[in-house]
Amino acid sequence: MAGVNRAIPKMWEMVAKSDRSERRPCIFISHIKIDQGPAKDIGEFIRNDGDLDIYLDVYDSDLQKAVEDQDPLGITRFVERGLAKSDSLLCLVSENTISSWWVPYEIGFAKNAAKGIATLLLKDAVTLPAYLEIGRVLVDFIDLSSYMHTIGASRMQKVSKTTTSGSTTSSGLGKHLVLLRHKKDLKIVRD
Repeated sequence: MAGVNRAIPKMWEMVAKSDRSERRPCIFISHIKIDQGPAKDIGEFIRNDGDLDIYLDVYDSDLQKAVEDQDPLGITRFVERGLAKSDSLLCLVSENTISSWWVPYEIGFAKNAAKGIATLLLKDAVTLPAYLEIGRVLVDFIDLSSYMHTIGASRMQKVSKTTTSGSTTSSGLGKHLVLLRHKKDLKIVRD
């Protein structure tokens, strides 16, 4: 059975009613709005192929209402609620991320709450803000698969077969992630 998106109220109600020992780990997917497409695709991959729960804000109706109303206190409250429902944070990084105001907030909150933090570089990313070095840096599809396995994926056979074959097209991630990249190719921005 695939994981669920805890941002959807009915899914969260189902998870909240379940026995804690039966709950899947949940990954909060942090991203800048312009990267919503890759966030959705990566979230679906994590849910379906990793058998993990996610929290993806675009499906949180309360948060979206606060954004629409330009309510910063509401936005903050609902972001924090999403992080509270999650065990770890996966920050998606593109060249656009450096201009985000909310991604650093989410990372700071997650760090303060002792959540696991990882950063996943999207295909166009060659620059990494230094504050993202505080967690695990995932530079390609293979790193993402390993990360999912590490945090408790129970259905990794499917992921391993995809990774071994060298193809990410079956998962739809080939357009967003590099199959294999070297960390030495990244530029770290310290200012």
